Amino acid sequence: MNGPALPAPVSRQLNIQVAQMILQMAQQLCDADAQEPTDREVRLAVLAAAHLLHSEVGAHREDAAISAAQAGADYVELGNAIGMTRQGARRRWPGLAAITRTARQL
Repeated sequence: MNGPALPAPVSRQLNIQVAQMILQMAQQLCDADAQEPTDREVRLAVLAAAHLLHSEVGAHREDAAISAAQAGADYVELGNAIGMTRQGARRRWPGLAAITRTARQL
């Protein structure tokens, strides 16, 4: 799934920050063990950290979609924001149409 393209400097900086967060999380997981971690343990810690980060981002994405719907965004706009069709957005967030209608009536 491809989302909207970010300007190159923003995208690069964001990639660097995410990579740093994952490495810091992996190091914290490895620090729990008193011995020097093996290459395999480091790679598994990176995987665990990436999974945790993915879960956190997913929760924020859901909150952002609800917030956008409360501001009046429809399924076309929600889908465009994350690089999917209107139908895909509707399947992902089936209850947001009512929120959007209410927001537009205000």
